[in-house]
Amino acid sequence: MRTKILFGAVAAAVLVAGSASAAVVLSDNFNSDGPPILNWPGDATFTSVGPPGSVDLIGAPPPFFDLQPGNGFYVDLDGSSGSGNDPAGQLVSTVSFDAGTYTVHFDLAGNLRNAPDQSTTVSLGDFSTTLTPSNTTHFTPHSFTFTTATAGKLTFTEHGPSDQQGNLLDNVQLVSGVPEPATWAMMLVGFGGLGGLLRAQRRKAAFA
Repeated sequence: MRTKILFGAVAAAVLVAGSASAAVVLSDNFNSDGPPILNWPGDATFTSVGPPGSVDLIGAPPPFFDLQPGNGFYVDLDGSSGSGNDPAGQLVSTVSFDAGTYTVHFDLAGNLRNAPDQSTTVSLGDFSTTLTPSNTTHFTPHSFTFTTATAGKLTFTEHGPSDQQGNLLDNVQLVSGVPEPATWAMMLVGFGGLGGLLRAQRRKAAFA
């Protein structure tokens, strides 16, 4: 009976730890940011950093450079501020995030306009990864789990030189992956107690 109770407590701690490590700290699908606009300044979640580079808010409704119909509004990471800029555009979160473990989710497409393939770097603190989708790649989900030792803002950087035909970004979400220390301590105590109880029962059975 005691084994069942202790096992139940440990299982509950595992569930709590899972929920504690899955807190959404940033989410933006850009659908409430219309109408579309060239050289978009950003919203409450992201700021377009420039000049020289910029980003455009495009999509539908109404039709406005809608390169991926059915996806509402989304961002062209190489805006309309001119050619030859480096970076071509940069989208930076308005909030800075502490050091820790995170998972970033987003949809990325190529430029879909027969321009040369473009590269986009995703970064936060000391984490950075660069993607170069082909110019015919439609929205594709990406997900990266990482640990950063330094605080920072979530940033999407489109590398230049700009040609006003950048990669497309949508459905950005950042999830905190830092478990609560008290939860992990409870789990360790629970597993230790369960192991001790099982060992005691084995010794009792062997003696009998």
